[in-house]
Amino acid sequence: MTDEESEALIAGWFERELGARVTRIERQGRWRPAWHVDAERQGDQLECYVRGERTENFLPYGLRREHAIHELLEKGGVRVPKIHGFIDDLPGTVMARVPGAPNLGTCQNEAHRQSVLRQLAEQMSLMHSLDTQDFADAGLDLPKEPRAVTLSLFQDFYDNYAARRTRPDPGLEFASQWVLRNAPPASEPARPIACDAGQFIFEDDQLTAMMDFELSALSDPMMDLAAMRIRGQWEDLGHLPDFYRLYEEASGRKVDLDTVRFHTAAFSLSGALASAICMEQFLAAPSPNADYVEYQSWVIWELKQALEAIGECMDVALTMPEWPEPAATASSEAIFALKAALDADEPGGEIGAYHRRVQRSIADHLDMLSKYGEAFDAAYLADAERLLGRKVDSVGEANRLLEGAILAGAIDLDEKLLRVLHKHTCHQGYLIAVPGSYYIKGLTELLEPI
Repeated sequence: MTDEESEALIAGWFERELGARVTRIERQGRWRPAWHVDAERQGDQLECYVRGERTENFLPYGLRREHAIHELLEKGGVRVPKIHGFIDDLPGTVMARVPGAPNLGTCQNEAHRQSVLRQLAEQMSLMHSLDTQDFADAGLDLPKEPRAVTLSLFQDFYDNYAARRTRPDPGLEFASQWVLRNAPPASEPARPIACDAGQFIFEDDQLTAMMDFELSALSDPMMDLAAMRIRGQWEDLGHLPDFYRLYEEASGRKVDLDTVRFHTAAFSLSGALASAICMEQFLAAPSPNADYVEYQSWVIWELKQALEAIGECMDVALTMPEWPEPAATASSEAIFALKAALDADEPGGEIGAYHRRVQRSIADHLDMLSKYGEAFDAAYLADAERLLGRKVDSVGEANRLLEGAILAGAIDLDEKLLRVLHKHTCHQGYLIAVPGSYYIKGLTELLEPI
């Protein structure tokens, strides 16, 4: 569907369902289709946001499910944007555009920051107290057995990955087998949780809305506290143990840090598994608004955090590998010329600027590959040969043999394997940590302890 066709659908829906005349539609400059929409209804101004379905369908959940969750949260009094309806033909959720901005690093002062954090703890506690049966009636799985509660989200994502993946990845498989073997039983029945928690906007000292519930599930509230460790790598959420104390005060629920560490691994890995399917779909049929470096960053960054959280649980102190000396290659001048050409003129509009960022990030990634890719591949092959006890000729062969050994139980899920896979993932992270990436800290620094 073209942008013009999408805008016509949106305008028609506003007129038909809300009795409103659209005065402005602007496509948001990102990989996911979304629009800022202004409309007029009987002299009143409506400022809305239309959240479209993902272009690559790589999640086990869809937008209709998220819409139902959002409606239940609004009904339950959780501070979320008001829902106006759902555009079936787009598809897209229509919600009010709420004032505010993310990232507590932009707070005016510490008093405002603490006020927003306290409200966030209260809102999360309220969400976790809502009736699970309402969410089950809306289509969410309601696990009963304590270990199934812990694995509620992860099992869906692993099953989706196992059914759809076509390429071997020993890092993803090692982490998945570890999570499945080490999942602790939940300490309470399943509760409604955001899963991809810590997404909110605020204005001055007021939290104006929590947002983004597409990964929501009925599971252990500790997963929401774990997910904030991951988001906190690029968005300032403060010292998380302090926030955990605010949450304990608001909810009356004790925060178990060992459980939070496990859920850090399980949640991060869930994202990496889904993102790996996203990458496969992109490579099979790239969409015009796709972002290769962004997608690749998701896989590597989230797997890296999962491996580091597994290290925490295993009491293994992981380290970041050192950089080798950069290589001078035959492609260096061509990559320099490509980046100069991309920087030569300014693109027009938000979508044009988005496409230029995508193009420049690929050029920056190619530059890193030309300087370090060969050395990193050689290091991985040497490590794989030591683990397997045989000659390995390519990265693809190393991936296939290591994953096969993991699935067959022919190699222990131990510290030695963890260190090799973490080192390889860190090397991949260095290659994809391009200037301007949200994920640079997570790709190049260790997960902060709690």
